[in-house]
Amino acid sequence: MNVRTDVRMDKAQFFEWLEHQERKYELADGRVVMMPWVTRPHVRISTNVVAALLARLHPEKFDIVQGDFAVETGDRSVRFADVLVEPFNPESARSTDNALLLVEVLSPSTLHIDFHEKLDEYKGLPALGTYLICAQDDARVWVWTRQDGAWPDAPEVLEGLDAIVQVPILGITLPLAEIYRNVTLL
Repeated sequence: MNVRTDVRMDKAQFFEWLEHQERKYELADGRVVMMPWVTRPHVRISTNVVAALLARLHPEKFDIVQGDFAVETGDRSVRFADVLVEPFNPESARSTDNALLLVEVLSPSTLHIDFHEKLDEYKGLPALGTYLICAQDDARVWVWTRQDGAWPDAPEVLEGLDAIVQVPILGITLPLAEIYRNVTLL
């Protein structure tokens, strides 16, 4: 489960503090939040998404990052998406606000965060074109795609291993059969 602490700090303090922590934390509206340990299906889905992206995107045009690279989502928030894609950036940075695609793998303890807090914060990123939430125990993906500068009121819900996610900002598709490869489903 996520543990919301009473510790509050700004982003600069958070990044300094984070360098000395063994666990994973996010900064949500100035408050430090400890993130849960993940399960094997969670890791497999994240890894499968990265593998699918690596097979489709040119490495000199895009950075594909899994889990440990920060996304600055506002003046007082720093998130760590399970997978992100941004334009290639040769700089040695520890964060971005230029993500094109963000992917979260749903955990029971992060359901309200992924579908509400992160959704709202991610929609505020100017470059973001697609946000995906992948279920862990079922071949189901919720897809938000910005079209003509606007986000839909509700996500497109794709179900079943035959479904295919469209990611227009990257000009690619991601089959659910690849996302859920070697994942035991209900």
